[in-house]
Amino acid sequence: MDLQILGSGLARTGTMSLKLALEELTEAPCYHMIELLKDTARLPILKKGLKMGTTDWQRFFEGYKSSVDYPACLYIEELLELKPALKVIHTTREPEAWYNSVLETVYRGVPKGGSDIFRMIKNSILYKDFRRLAPVFMHNEKIIWKGQFQSRFEDKDFAINVFLEHEENIKRLVPENQLLIFNVKDGWGPLCEFLDVDVPAKPFPRANERNVFNAKMDQLLFEGKFVP
Repeated sequence: MDLQILGSGLARTGTMSLKLALEELTEAPCYHMIELLKDTARLPILKKGLKMGTTDWQRFFEGYKSSVDYPACLYIEELLELKPALKVIHTTREPEAWYNSVLETVYRGVPKGGSDIFRMIKNSILYKDFRRLAPVFMHNEKIIWKGQFQSRFEDKDFAINVFLEHEENIKRLVPENQLLIFNVKDGWGPLCEFLDVDVPAKPFPRANERNVFNAKMDQLLFEGKFVP
């Protein structure tokens, strides 16, 4: 497995900014959930892994030197068993700010009643983009919203506890010298020191701000158009 760096932080902790930063530092692509939305060809590997209890990560991450966000952040222990020397970067932020960010962005795409389900069915019929992505949404609902958050994400205390327990589990699993707890607000310094590389001359990337994310989400939910 070519993977060298693993991001263990959950969505809305700066994972897209970290993806862009790692691509700058490693001069190689970094896997992020957005890659699965751009090209769903690797989804069958994940679905088979869920069914069989083990995933062919060698195939899934072929061509990538790093990964952040989902799905990898759910499989840190399994990936470390495959490659114990992986460097792990755990993006984090203030828990309540994280919860509100997810609630007002990513979670908007989760169907919550009859009207949402009807719209998804209609979009799948009318729009090629939405039809192509529907299996990814269904897989994510299974592993994230029904799996990791046990269909209780709207219970704020429960969701924040999952967030905090995930971080504590990362600290237990990863040797201290292989782990960086990282807030993207801190910029290049801690990241470059951890990876032992020079600090780039350009500003640290900032991506997926809430208004931009939601504009793209609206295009997908209401117009059936996927904009990376």
